[in-house]
Amino acid sequence: MGVKKSICEKVQLPKPIFDKEHYRTVRDAIADLEDVKPIEDITKDYGISLVELNNLGELADNLRDTDVLRNHIITSTRQTSMERFKTIKQGENFHSLPEDLKTNTYTDISRTQNTIYLRLAYDEPSGTVVNVRKSMWIHPTLDRAVSIREAARLQTFPDSFVFAGTKDEQYQQVGNAVPPILARAIASKLKEMLDNE
Repeated sequence: MGVKKSICEKVQLPKPIFDKEHYRTVRDAIADLEDVKPIEDITKDYGISLVELNNLGELADNLRDTDVLRNHIITSTRQTSMERFKTIKQGENFHSLPEDLKTNTYTDISRTQNTIYLRLAYDEPSGTVVNVRKSMWIHPTLDRAVSIREAARLQTFPDSFVFAGTKDEQYQQVGNAVPPILARAIASKLKEMLDNE
């Protein structure tokens, strides 16, 4: 974080609020959506009524701030992708596939990034959300891609925040965004520093 010396001589970054044993996990963010069937047709995103759940963790409880879920949209899965989804275990990616499932996709498979066909691990923090659609992130327990809403949850967007545009544009908006919880922490620290000067 950079601040002009004329505004503040010494920048103190916020202290971490979680240690490794208490990191927020993929499960914390999206497990409550596992039984909510996503849609494929973006023109039919009228919202899905959510059933009230009492056993939500703190993160899911904070993110689930509406009774109607929007953007729980996925792309249709081709046969080749489905075969790959079924083969990849939590925490694994494209490089974990047998050779016969790697062909006919990339020009040079040795240069494929580790985020391609990444099956998220429920009990670990999510990696940085970029363009999930292009990376083909896989749900931890279901053989399908992560929905736009699930990607948004991993970025800490509350369910009341609705994305607009095509599927690709919505996935891109999520991937380009600064996580709201991170933005709030930075803004709070900047405000504190400026108020003290």
